[in-house]
Amino acid sequence: MTGNASLHTFAIGDIHGRADLLEEMLSGISGKARDEGIDYRIVFLGDIMDRGPESLRALDLVIQTLRDRPGSKLICGNHDAIPLLILDETDPVARADLVSHWRDLGGSETMLSFGLPLEASITAEEIRSRFGDERLQCLRDAERYVELDHHILVHAGLKPGIALAEQEAQALMWIRGEFLNASASFGKIVVHGHTITASERVEVFPNRIAIDTGAFATNILSALHISPSGDVSVLQATAAGPGPCRFLEGRPLTRSHDNVDLLF
Repeated sequence: MTGNASLHTFAIGDIHGRADLLEEMLSGISGKARDEGIDYRIVFLGDIMDRGPESLRALDLVIQTLRDRPGSKLICGNHDAIPLLILDETDPVARADLVSHWRDLGGSETMLSFGLPLEASITAEEIRSRFGDERLQCLRDAERYVELDHHILVHAGLKPGIALAEQEAQALMWIRGEFLNASASFGKIVVHGHTITASERVEVFPNRIAIDTGAFATNILSALHISPSGDVSVLQATAAGPGPCRFLEGRPLTRSHDNVDLLF
């Protein structure tokens, strides 16, 4: 991603419209980096939108971060891709099916954040006009994955036995069981979101690290701090009731594929 060997990476898990948690996370990371004197980039693991109440503001925070932090990247999540699929679909029946699918996944809440009433029809014209060119281009420019020296950052996961460069976009955005149940090494540790962890904590397996802690439902947004050496630590932004969000160090859960759980 960059020639700067001292650059730290902060990978942020699925946001799903929780702009309040994202804002706290970005502010906390900035303060941590300032206090520790480190240079850093942000990698968003996708699913910026849907389900939560503030998809518009969350997406704008992502765009601002990509602009302000050199080397930062957005990885395309399955939720982020659906509006683009709707725009690119020329068959009216297929497009209507995509709109219905998006509603089921929280697309109505996303469009509400853009000012479209919940009962209004979601059309390609409404998506195009309300998102605007810059936001749509940000989604179109999103990465399939990001490879670091010791880690592979991806939205959903990797298909076992397939070289990284040959992985299909569908698997990178949607895969679950085949990836989650794989015990073999992927060459590097895979950092992913997409599937909410059962513990609502970041879960560390021998071959992968799951950082989707279900922000829209749990009020916990998680991130992984990856140092240039490959060492990792967990950061979280949390909200409890109507009070302000909090930024804190998280406690990951070490897990193995034979279901033996050990706390760090």
